[in-house]
Amino acid sequence: MLVLPGSTEAFARREAGGKGLNLYLMSRDGLPVPAWVVVGARVFTEALDAGGLTALVAEQLAALKTGDAVAKDVSATLMAAVEALELSTDIRALIEDGAGRLADGSLLSVRSSAADEDSATHSFAGQLSSYLYVSGLDDVVTCVKRCWASGFTERSLAYRMEHGLSLDGIRVAVVLQEMVDPDVSGVLYTCDPIERSIDAYVLSAVYGVGEGLVSGALAADTAWADPITGVIVKQDIEQKTEAFRASGSGECAAVAVPEADQDKPCLDQAAVTALVELGRTLLKRHGRPQDIEWALRNGEVFLLQTRPVTAFDRNITGYPNLWDNSNIVESYGGLTQPLSFTFALRNYRSVYVQFCEILHVPQEVVKDMDDYLGHMLGLMHGRVFYNLYNWYKLVGVLPGFSSNREFMETMMGVSEALSGELEARIEPHPSWNTPLGRFRKMRTGLAFLTYHFTIVGVVARFQREFHEHYDHYRHLDYRSMSSDQIFRTYLEVDRVMISRWKAPIINDFLTMVHFGILKKLTGKWLADVDPNVQNDLIAGDGNLESAEPTKELIRMAGLVAQRPELRALIEDTPAADCQEVLSREPAHAEFMKRVNHYIDRFGFRCMNEMKLEEIDLYSDSSYLFSCLKNYLRSDTVDLEAYEAREKALREGAEAKVNEHLSGWRKWVYRWSLKNARLAIRNRENTRFARTRIYGVARTMFQAMGEDLAARGVIEHPRDIFFLELGEITAIHSGTLTTTSLPAIIALRKADYARWTDMEPKERFLTRGPVYWQNEILDTPELPDLGDVDYDLAGLPCCPGVVEGIVKVIESAQDDITLNGEILVARRTDPGWVPLYPSASGLLVERGSLLSHSAIVAREMGLPCVVRIPGLTQRLRSGMRVRLDGRAGTVTVLDEGPEASF
Repeated sequence: MLVLPGSTEAFARREAGGKGLNLYLMSRDGLPVPAWVVVGARVFTEALDAGGLTALVAEQLAALKTGDAVAKDVSATLMAAVEALELSTDIRALIEDGAGRLADGSLLSVRSSAADEDSATHSFAGQLSSYLYVSGLDDVVTCVKRCWASGFTERSLAYRMEHGLSLDGIRVAVVLQEMVDPDVSGVLYTCDPIERSIDAYVLSAVYGVGEGLVSGALAADTAWADPITGVIVKQDIEQKTEAFRASGSGECAAVAVPEADQDKPCLDQAAVTALVELGRTLLKRHGRPQDIEWALRNGEVFLLQTRPVTAFDRNITGYPNLWDNSNIVESYGGLTQPLSFTFALRNYRSVYVQFCEILHVPQEVVKDMDDYLGHMLGLMHGRVFYNLYNWYKLVGVLPGFSSNREFMETMMGVSEALSGELEARIEPHPSWNTPLGRFRKMRTGLAFLTYHFTIVGVVARFQREFHEHYDHYRHLDYRSMSSDQIFRTYLEVDRVMISRWKAPIINDFLTMVHFGILKKLTGKWLADVDPNVQNDLIAGDGNLESAEPTKELIRMAGLVAQRPELRALIEDTPAADCQEVLSREPAHAEFMKRVNHYIDRFGFRCMNEMKLEEIDLYSDSSYLFSCLKNYLRSDTVDLEAYEAREKALREGAEAKVNEHLSGWRKWVYRWSLKNARLAIRNRENTRFARTRIYGVARTMFQAMGEDLAARGVIEHPRDIFFLELGEITAIHSGTLTTTSLPAIIALRKADYARWTDMEPKERFLTRGPVYWQNEILDTPELPDLGDVDYDLAGLPCCPGVVEGIVKVIESAQDDITLNGEILVARRTDPGWVPLYPSASGLLVERGSLLSHSAIVAREMGLPCVVRIPGLTQRLRSGMRVRLDGRAGTVTVLDEGPEASF
């Protein structure tokens, strides 16, 4: 059967092959395509059957697959047989009917269109035959048979075998098309395929038909055009002495180009503009960069073919998502296993739905927001990222979007501007722009303002209720429960604790706003004095609950320092054995009681403490004793002296403000400072509650893993962390779609092993399917700072100039011994804080002014710089550097032993 422009799309997809389908789609979209019909792929199959060749084809291809024949011999046999076919009357009549539907007396082009040609993965470009300037029905029939035969060319068979494509069921459709005898022809790429860039469209053009360009026989002009305006931005003009023109039916040959035209561009600006506009249409239609064949006759453009640029492996169209881990990396650094990620993803949705509810956002708007409230995070090669687009949309529920957006970027450590496309898409929900929407927005703003005045009581009530539940659930003996009992208890915890998280999230947004205002006022009124003075002003508060574990460790170190025998025991015993050895020493029973009390209160603390798969103090107390050893070694045993340093930093900053501000400005600034301090303190203390609840969840899931492993559901207890939260729910609710959990876990472990050294960029945009044909992986380069007298620069957090030896620590598995070195880390989280007192300074590659690293470092008066690009590339343990915490700079003084730079 023939495929016609009016055929159904389903029929065209079955019968037209790749080239024919693209012509069908272009015609349907009203694009300038010369008249065409397609001799469907089933006609090819029927012709082989009628001619008795089906068995021969199967036999020859079977011999090729088994290695009993070679492609050259199989190709020669099958091509000769197909070209010699005697067509039945019906098939010949069908081909003649197709040719007759095109304009009477027109020359035709006859082109092969294999059923799997021009697919997204395998283009078959140049593998199959085409014939130009064909005249007369006999020649059309002959060319159709030659096109069928080209399905068995040696290069086509080799291509299939090389790319793992099936040799069975080869089907070839044939396009019959009105032949355009062009003045100029060529190809248009809706990208730059060499540079793999979307910043320009590339056109190649020759005089005459494109055979001279495709075959490489002729030199071609090349033009690079702006993809939006079509303006030519660059050209390479070749001397074109020849062009391919008609030389007989089905043939073309080189002819001389008039000397006056040889050095002129083939294309003028008008033609390029028209082609670029058509290219944009096809790019939008197909969603991928296109390789477009075109012809130009008497100034009129004709499209002959389009196919994907298969070498271009990056999406340039499709739904955009902006990913950034500037802040979330502090909580989820490095590889984060599936249970931790899906647990966090579910909790983020729950918390921000609550946020919308308490601000009286209408239910229909919350429902519209559900898609992005449920996807605030993403997982890229095992690393957790914020989906920034969704965060911007969330901030849009508050009045003052432009200011709040800026405050959010400060809180999250976001520094890059948005592209124009994303800028337009993050506007607040459309319903806000109606009269009713403006009223609702005002109500939301008033609700938010109310919490400004009531937040102290709200947080106090939250803490009270939280601890009532927390003290119950943390003392349950989960190892004595079945996995089902533990899961039901988890659902209780979710209902009575996680689903009542309104106070912390409201306070987070108050922190975002108040610190944003403080930073803005500092930049406006105190920039000449000290543009970072707001950092010093929020240090030394003394009421951060999250700093209490570290302060208690310093007190404990002070006790140990006063008892020589106890000190010797701790210093001489490996950290992993200290708790066991102490428990056997009656003389140290009182101190052991204090250790046990510490673990009971703070056992959930560990590096990467937001990850459920991490080992905390309940399971291994090594980290506690490693920190005590560090404090003893660095003589950090006097808490009062330590706190005095914090207060001095704060008092010095307050003196600056008092000296340079007066009147109403001073009053406004101090009002802003008071509220920023309160919000930050509440934020740190409520986040400590989050750490606690994650500690309970960690204990639950560890115990659940032990029970599931004992039942044979999974192979090892810790395999549970390679399951998703939804799968754990399905295990206990009967909704699993597969029970082959060990196989799924093995597959995920293999992926995580592969991802270990595949570090994503810190920020990137994806389009369409997120993980495919997007540039995710990082290729880090040290930043070029220009002509400066320092080596690295970042965000200054806590002032102080320190010269010292660097100690790079990546994880708890590293040597965490410290004795006054400058601690260098890719990122930190609250579990790193016990290391700070043994360090003289802190340098962190990631983070923001409101990251926990910055806040606690300021609280402790520890000179600190965060967000230092290239830090862990440039520095390594043993180097000597100068850290300037006020300027935010790092200068390498000595490369240290075995320097390799």
